[in-house]
Amino acid sequence: MKKLLQSFFVMLLIATSVLAQDKTVTGTVTDQTDGSPLPGVSVTIVGTKLGTQTDVNGKYSLRAPSGSTKLIFSFIGYTNKTVTINGTTLNVTLDSDNKQLSEVVVVGYGTQLRKDVTGSSSTFKRV
Repeated sequence: MKKLLQSFFVMLLIATSVLAQDKTVTGTVTDQTDGSPLPGVSVTIVGTKLGTQTDVNGKYSLRAPSGSTKLIFSFIGYTNKTVTINGTTLNVTLDSDNKQLSEVVVVGYGTQLRKDVTGSSSTFKRV
């Protein structure tokens, strides 16, 4: 009986450690219009402060604790996208949001709304 009880507790410990494991979610974030990779996209687990950013190739890797269900992808000039975690690989495309760009000013130390900027600002257009 003692041996049976010990075996039961060992199995219980193994089962809880298997269920409590984190999983790594990876993928690529691209632009909807031309399919180009988007570097610097913020990838955050909804409801936590855990997150990462995409590299120069638009790739990310994030360790998600068990119980995490959704990721939110955000980038200046693009609409935020919330995606359900349904595997270990999530490739995401973001849609551009042109009206949002006219309201945001990118400065050397972050971003601010245009109405909150007290100094002058310039607009650069692609040629």
